[in-house]
Amino acid sequence: MDLRERIIENASALFFQKGVKSMTMSDVANELGISKRTLYEVFRDKEDLLENCISTHIAKADKAVQELAENSENVIDAIMRIYARSLDEMRMINPSVMYDLKKYHSLLYKKVEKNQRDSASVFLPLLDKGVKQGWIRSDVNFEIILWLVQSQFKALMNDDYFPKDKYSMNEFIRAIILNFMRGIATPAGVKKVDDIVEKLQNNK
Repeated sequence: MDLRERIIENASALFFQKGVKSMTMSDVANELGISKRTLYEVFRDKEDLLENCISTHIAKADKAVQELAENSENVIDAIMRIYARSLDEMRMINPSVMYDLKKYHSLLYKKVEKNQRDSASVFLPLLDKGVKQGWIRSDVNFEIILWLVQSQFKALMNDDYFPKDKYSMNEFIRAIILNFMRGIATPAGVKKVDDIVEKLQNNK
């Protein structure tokens, strides 16, 4: 791993764990054990570093989702694995990240928003395949359903809206995913969803 990659990896962890606004280039340099001068030789400023961190994160996430879609046993399994990955990601990212991006880095926020919208390009072929296989209902507008799910996920990143004093993010995401999957699945698909959930619970 070269210096540029190491900086991106460590800076991403800092931004995602502690928020964007609170982290400075000095913090990143100190974490890496390098001088600020060295850091600025690689990245023009904090905006440049943050953009590279986000672009790298998006590229890795897209690749992982594509691999899950291609390598899962069936469509139901693929979709649930993809959403489980989203759950793991959300647990690792400080909710303030999206707020900081929206308020202080609007262009990068729009880039993240576009990537979230474009993620439907992975799900739509999967859902169409699921219809052909008999797992997914054919009478569902998938674009609307995916938009609703994405809106629910976005709401969880809003500290003012999300009742974290009563429920954990894990509980909310589990409810969102299960309601989504059971809502679009045929009776055979619902049984497959429940079998996967039971298997996951038994493996805990």
